Amino acid sequence: MRINTGLIFWGVALITAGAVALAVQAGAIAAESAQEAWRFWPVIIIVIGLAVIAARTQFAVIATVVAGLVVGGMAGTLVAGFPDGFSFGCEGDAGETLTEEGSFGTDAEIDLDLNCGELNVATAAGSNWSVDAQYAGDAPRIEAASASLHVESDDNFSFLGFADADQRWDITLPTDPTLDLSVDADAASSTLELDDATLGSLAVDANAGEVDIRLPGASVSELSVEANAGSISIEVDDATALSGSVEMNAGSLALCVPEGVGLAITMSDDNVTFSHNLDDLGLTRQGDVWRSGTGDAITLSIEGNAASFTLNPEEGCA
Repeated sequence: MRINTGLIFWGVALITAGAVALAVQAGAIAAESAQEAWRFWPVIIIVIGLAVIAARTQFAVIATVVAGLVVGGMAGTLVAGFPDGFSFGCEGDAGETLTEEGSFGTDAEIDLDLNCGELNVATAAGSNWSVDAQYAGDAPRIEAASASLHVESDDNFSFLGFADADQRWDITLPTDPTLDLSVDADAASSTLELDDATLGSLAVDANAGEVDIRLPGASVSELSVEANAGSISIEVDDATALSGSVEMNAGSLALCVPEGVGLAITMSDDNVTFSHNLDDLGLTRQGDVWRSGTGDAITLSIEGNAASFTLNPEEGCA
């Protein structure tokens, strides 16, 4: 008899998540202790890796149960925070404001490094950029030149270290130059509305947060997304050109693609901790590649551990 370790994993993870969430809300586990547990988030990756290695051995069930317990326990600490939500240390009052603006030439590199808070990036026609940063504590560092922009929050937050800090950045980038955009966001909510942008590269590294990427009319030659314990949504339209990769660990990915747009997704289907809905949507599959529409306007390689991928969710991607 073949045991479905995928079902075992999700069953154990969900039961554990619910039990931990109830324990936190009931006061049996202090909320502060639950938050501190996230200092050890790399354990999630370790146990998932062990489960994958043991998948075809006699220890598969044991490894799967252990992975489910660890992932479910960590997820339960997050679930326990809703509807009020865990603040992840973003408790300071972002009452100070720093504003700066400038312009780029034909090419520019932009590096945004935010720890704890909210990031909103939008585009506008022309070559001008602007930064409006609200913050608590020390001001973010802004370094700018004719071909570069670097914005970094002060080093007052260690990843999931829960120090007091809060930031809200509203950044406008131009559509005329070709941009290489890098976003590093920890314990943050990020909205990247990159309408009509021309991006040589778009690199997003997100931990314990959510990232909403909207690319109507945009061209992205090389997308690279790495997310841990968070959620990613990507929305395109029939004028978008996008190529790259997404890697999810203990999170979710949603992709919204209009009907008829050429789509090619490369993805291994043998990871029991990663779920998707591609087989339910009637896409054409050849090996590890799923296709729909005409051409390859959207070409992505997707990997996930303790994660899920949903193409065109009913509720949308916004």
